[in-house]
Amino acid sequence: MNSTPPRESPLGPQDLQEAAAVLSDLRDRLRAEIADARKAESAVRGDCVLDAADAGATTLAIEELHTRADAATALLERTLAALTRIQDGTFGTCATCGAPIGRERVLAVPHAERCVACTERQGTA
Repeated sequence: MNSTPPRESPLGPQDLQEAAAVLSDLRDRLRAEIADARKAESAVRGDCVLDAADAGATTLAIEELHTRADAATALLERTLAALTRIQDGTFGTCATCGAPIGRERVLAVPHAERCVACTERQGTA
């Protein structure tokens, strides 16, 4: 993790409010998506027939629901972490090097934890 003190963020109060609104909306949509996937899985399991073809289709549908729910859960975790960073004053600061992430990047990808250079070095988004 980062051992250098964070540098001043280029984000102003309006930027933080905009990012918080976008992240809050994303959080709510992801929670709904995850809940919908769970309901759909329950419905698919409830409609399960023991026919081999139906069982294969059911398994495939459940795997697809799990994949979507897992992706939504991972993004939800990153979104919640970004909202926490807004509250604790570290939003817009790279978690690796402590440099400002960059206003354009943060507004485009508000759940970003790292600057472009650190992201490229680590091979993550």
